[in-house]
Amino acid sequence: MSITSFTTPGEMQTQLAQTFKRSRLAQNHSRASAATLTGVPEATLRAFEISGKISLRQFLMLCHVYGELSHCEALFPDKTPMSMDELLADKPKRQRGRK
Repeated sequence: MSITSFTTPGEMQTQLAQTFKRSRLAQNHSRASAATLTGVPEATLRAFEISGKISLRQFLMLCHVYGELSHCEALFPDKTPMSMDELLADKPKRQRGRK
């Protein structure tokens, strides 16, 4: 794992909350209408905008309506084998307790 950013997780939480709020306001949505559209309770939206704290599922629901949910798929990309050796070395490992 390499660290390529000097942004801390807490700072990223705050940035994401501010970005969501700007997006919501740009569409002239109140928290109540955003809650209706996303299925995330209004109190949770308020807490997210203030503290940056929200559950992953609720955050993804916000991304679905106000952001680009497909960008979340790129967070943990599958490594594509570049050679036959890498392909052969990437065999699934046996799981314990299953036959």
